[in-house]
Amino acid sequence: MVQIGIIGGGPVGSIAGLALKNAGHTVRLFDPTTQKPQMSLALSETTLVLLESIGVHLTTGQDLVEILVTEKGLPGSMLLNAPECGHPRFGRAICSHDLDHTLTAQAAGMVESSAVTQVRARTTTGNPRIELETGETLEPDLVILADGGRSGLSDDLGMGAQLRSFDRTALLGRVTVEKPVNGRAYERFIGTGPLALLPIDADMYGFVWSLAPPDADALKQSTSALLDALYLALPPELGGVELVCDVVKIPLVERWIDQPYRPGIVLLGNGAQTIHPVAGQGLNLALRGVSRLVDALATGDPDTAVRAAFTSWKPNRDLTRLASSSLEALFDRGLLSRKLLTSIGMALGDQSPWLKRKIGEAGMGIIS
Repeated sequence: MVQIGIIGGGPVGSIAGLALKNAGHTVRLFDPTTQKPQMSLALSETTLVLLESIGVHLTTGQDLVEILVTEKGLPGSMLLNAPECGHPRFGRAICSHDLDHTLTAQAAGMVESSAVTQVRARTTTGNPRIELETGETLEPDLVILADGGRSGLSDDLGMGAQLRSFDRTALLGRVTVEKPVNGRAYERFIGTGPLALLPIDADMYGFVWSLAPPDADALKQSTSALLDALYLALPPELGGVELVCDVVKIPLVERWIDQPYRPGIVLLGNGAQTIHPVAGQGLNLALRGVSRLVDALATGDPDTAVRAAFTSWKPNRDLTRLASSSLEALFDRGLLSRKLLTSIGMALGDQSPWLKRKIGEAGMGIIS
């Protein structure tokens, strides 16, 4: 049994806490925040398996059965169908508010509202140390930083992140459509930037739209202009569109720490890596790391377990980073020659069951 302190009570920290507690470890979780940002999430099948294993049963959202990849104005497309790929679903789309609500109920009594003021790594003479604003000090066997990198604690530990701007801004929100297609998600590539659309209710979709900053600013300031732009950008089969929540604007910056651990300390989630959101893989990637860590702690001391978990997770981490950032680079180009090549590529890919299965399984968290 290992004593663990977790800093950050978002989805990554909460799920890690529940998984580690279920594995028999002693867990204290610290998170003073009460407001969580709302966004739409595409939970992969491996994430859903992890949630079920710790007693988190989702009753909202929609199963992702199909993913239609298209480019506006060109005929080429690729339709990924889960049963045709040998799986009942690719995952599940859900509003982050619903996931937070479920996790809060499941983790009731485990979260402490005290803020952490300092963290120190393990030394030759003692365990890592957590200092709270209350003056309390604790020395667990392992500290997990899952605060999204917002606190600056990782910088204080000398784990500075590499930052790379995409020179893009994401608009996130939810819409209702006139003619929904049950269980179908969309990856839509248009002249202004890639647009992901997730079915989270009967006629409601969450969207993530990557845009040039001036375009994002203009659409954020005018609901009517945004609705007009969305109507033109979305697949025609969905019909009319209405906005159902305030739109969130996020500058797109990749944050990356090559080795996100120190003696007695490991970073999980956006604090260790923040990747491009259009592919929807950030949370799934982090939770694959959580699963590896839980498994490794069953067979080794904390530092050995962290190194083993990271070594086994690193190839998947690197591949997911590359795939997510490449989507923007591949499709965010206005050249007609590039458009024709990608359109032809999608049309050919749509005829390859093997390729479609591999792409679908990659989104599920299955890499083979």
